[in-house]
Amino acid sequence: MSSVKEEEILVRDESFVKYERLLTKAEDEGRIDGPNKCLVCGMRYMSKEDADSCCKIVP
Repeated sequence: MSSVKEEEILVRDESFVKYERLLTKAEDEGRIDGPNKCLVCGMRYMSKEDADSCCKIVP
């Protein structure tokens, strides 16, 4: 016979400060929501030059 368990309440995990800072930095630099996109990987940048040089193969 199965027993009735108390309902568990979802609790948010603790905030990871380093992750939050890196995410904010990436957003500020436009790597998440910038207007220019790398055609290879899709990462977004604020400038077209950064987007063009993102996945460029360096000999």
